[in-house]
Amino acid sequence: MMRYLTLFLMMAVSTAFAGMIVPMPNLVDPRDKQVYKTVQIGDQRWMAENLRFKLKGTFCYNKNDSYCNEYGRLYTWAASMRLVDYFNHTVAKDAVKKVHDVCPKGWRVPTNKDWKKLNYYVTKMGISDGAGISLKSKEGWDRELRLPAGSDEFGFNALPAGEFHYVGEFMDKGASTQFWASNEYDAYGAYFWRITYDSRTFEKVYDAKDNAVSVRCVEEKYYKPVEPPPPPNFVKVEVVTVQNKEILTIHVGDQVWMAKNLDVDVPGSFCYGGKEENCKKFGRLYTWSAAMKLPQEYGEKIARDSVKRTHRGLCPYGWHIPSIYDFDRLNAYLKDIDEAVGVGANLKARDIWPESDNSLPGENGFGFNALPSGILPANLPFSGLDSVTGFWSTAETDSVTALFWSLRYDSDDLVRDSAGKAGAFPVRCLMDPPGVDEIYDSTALYDSRDENRYKTVEIGGTRWMAENLRFAAPGSFCYEDKDIRCRSYGRLYPWHVAMRLPADFITNPVEGAITVEHQGICPAGWHVPSQKEWSDMMLGVAKMKKGSIAAALKMREGWVRSGAPISEASGFNAIPAGARYNDGEFMELGTSAYFWEASGGGDTGAAYWNLINSKDDVMRAEDFENTAFSLRCVKNAPVAADSTKAATAGNTAPAGDSAAPAGNSVPAGDVAAPAGNAAAQGNAAAGALQQK
Repeated sequence: MMRYLTLFLMMAVSTAFAGMIVPMPNLVDPRDKQVYKTVQIGDQRWMAENLRFKLKGTFCYNKNDSYCNEYGRLYTWAASMRLVDYFNHTVAKDAVKKVHDVCPKGWRVPTNKDWKKLNYYVTKMGISDGAGISLKSKEGWDRELRLPAGSDEFGFNALPAGEFHYVGEFMDKGASTQFWASNEYDAYGAYFWRITYDSRTFEKVYDAKDNAVSVRCVEEKYYKPVEPPPPPNFVKVEVVTVQNKEILTIHVGDQVWMAKNLDVDVPGSFCYGGKEENCKKFGRLYTWSAAMKLPQEYGEKIARDSVKRTHRGLCPYGWHIPSIYDFDRLNAYLKDIDEAVGVGANLKARDIWPESDNSLPGENGFGFNALPSGILPANLPFSGLDSVTGFWSTAETDSVTALFWSLRYDSDDLVRDSAGKAGAFPVRCLMDPPGVDEIYDSTALYDSRDENRYKTVEIGGTRWMAENLRFAAPGSFCYEDKDIRCRSYGRLYPWHVAMRLPADFITNPVEGAITVEHQGICPAGWHVPSQKEWSDMMLGVAKMKKGSIAAALKMREGWVRSGAPISEASGFNAIPAGARYNDGEFMELGTSAYFWEASGGGDTGAAYWNLINSKDDVMRAEDFENTAFSLRCVKNAPVAADSTKAATAGNTAPAGDSAAPAGNSVPAGDVAAPAGNAAAQGNAAAGALQQK
């Protein structure tokens, strides 16, 4: 059982906008005289109860009328659209236009766009960590101890109504709720939006139209928001001079992108429709070989040996054509930091892309300013002006095709696809990554075990790692098992792995096994921080007087937007790497940072420190030792030059360097005496473990 205990260093009310309930007049359905509460959220007016209108293709949970009164009816998709069952198995696009759906006149079954607007507003304006928490009713849900209860802060009152599966089974009452969207996925499937008891999110999924789920109606008109909507993100656009030419650039995570498409007139490039004004507005379209600055013959043969890992192509010196990895990193970062908006919407320019019932308009949340430039498919005419764009990558799929990433007006995603190299697409250049010497100074920590380097920072007289450990110890994890997460967020370690102690140490502790300056899996000369070291560091941050401790500890990048303020003043750079829980589920990337402490065993669990997106406080608590959190290491105190300390001198790495800790070859679960600790302590620990 999770045990939240002990120390709150600083409590403060979040300065994020607090959700507020804006009640509206009740709605009376003239068809059956049912009365529904309604509520305004943003500029939308929603039913605050599930629809109860009875017709064929609808069900009460467990065929019990009392459930319909409390939770509303469950509708197949065709029933929600007032269509016959036949349309649960065929595309209904044309039929939908001819009838009004199951909602009362003046109201409608929401489109995906309606749901996305709700999700966006609630995520940006709410104080709960996740739209799912903000929309859930306060009562009725199964509890997941790792998550807060539903806050219902906007009055939406999402009840866990469950569903009826087409095989004839009622399921998940108390655990989930789903609401139909009017958008089809294909002949047999349609979209709905789901909240579950064990998740913070409000997510779009699709499933069989034959399943029966809840319906929430939204009014077919808009209202002036009581609280103003979140303002557009302020994006700092920097001007850099390259070859005597000024170029607009923007930062997205740790990448620096050009803020405009390339417009260099070379053979193999085109203005859309042959019109020069389109080049001025959208940039040029390039064949793949032209973009890569290769001979035209490479449009029909493999160019792998001619393409460098960081390939400059037509880009200016110090810039390159993005690789698969570059685009994947961009995509992953935007998904992590602003899931409510969507990657595509964040990349698209504002006020130029067409409206769609399936996606949000362009948000341009990071200044990327992607314009609907259109494309020139191979052996086909120009197409897609004002509705689509795409960007070449360096990757080929075969001799005549290469990979590009596309944005469409009716999608919120950045999609990878392939196209003929003879086709023409825009080019967006990416700044070359800085060299190691540009990133790391003389205070950096070098881990010779895997050649990782880490920035460090001194706080309160103690030197801390300013990045999460990435050492691939047996039993550690990358978030969602994706290597790119480890590179960005560090690895996640169960407590006993971080401490290099037996897996059952918490329940069967060994006296003396946890030593002063306990090295665990930290590089030689560094150790897992103690409770005192964490507390002293917090006091050091407080003395900086740069706002709250949490704000000073967090780094600006990586945290989902709309949270508590961040000053980044300490240089600690806490990044929200999330956690892997005992059941194998990864959670809270972008919203929480957890760091282990070198304390645990006996009457206590494994101790950790926690920062949360929406809060200004830092919390110390205890949890299962098998939960996997991040690890920061602290540099050992200088060793006094006397005979007592001499025994350990050989284990201390030179300044700025780290040798592999003794015992690194020991399998997971076995323990060697930590290197770099006092000899007496190391011997005592080893002896205690041998007795065990």
